[in-house]
Amino acid sequence: MGISSWLPREPLTHAPPRLPAEWPVLAQPPQEPETAAPPSRESLSPGVEAPVIRRRPELVRPGRAVEAPVPPVAEPPVEPADTRSQVALEPFYLQLWLAGPCALLLELPEPGLESGMSARRLLDDIVRAAGLPGVRLLADFRWPLSRNPQFDRSAQAAHLALQAFMQGRLEEQGVVSIGCFGPRAALLGEPVPEQALELFQRELALDQLAPAWFCPELQSLMNEPAEKARLWALLRRVMRRWQERE
Repeated sequence: MGISSWLPREPLTHAPPRLPAEWPVLAQPPQEPETAAPPSRESLSPGVEAPVIRRRPELVRPGRAVEAPVPPVAEPPVEPADTRSQVALEPFYLQLWLAGPCALLLELPEPGLESGMSARRLLDDIVRAAGLPGVRLLADFRWPLSRNPQFDRSAQAAHLALQAFMQGRLEEQGVVSIGCFGPRAALLGEPVPEQALELFQRELALDQLAPAWFCPELQSLMNEPAEKARLWALLRRVMRRWQERE
């Protein structure tokens, strides 16, 4: 508009003094009050107890279950299995003979026990000394039962098969005692071969069978006179089973 602005070089006469401009003060954000530490017991006056500070329990949202930590479950110790009864046995052959109320399970190297053989003569002498009638062959047992390689050939399997064999053959024979000659025949009473040898010169009660007594095979009895003496001592203890029946 053609008006030029001007400023006085010197203050005008009777003009009011110029006041400084006032700027607005910005609002400061609220600060959280500092949490004062609880006073120690030493700073309190005698007789004044320190306040107890309790935590607020955490709230559980409705509908949400809180899972408790599961303690680790200790596994039971694994006992080492007795593998001696699981080892496959070599083939063997047994014969079952009857001598009146006594059954005789004999371990033989091969089938056949002819009357002229020395082992057969020893068997007749044992039966006669024990007061039993003459012997007769009832059945034979061959192990393994099958040539199938998948068939279980362990000592435990032989033990079970031999028990079933004896139960089936002696079911109606009226047997009151069983004599087992040889370590393989001793598997009738014990599935572990090493422990079966410990049955020699002993008598053992069997499930669903008559009590059994154990001694070495006929060949060992012929070769070792001391074994004959131990067999005779065993027979004197077990003969009462068939003597009381007469």
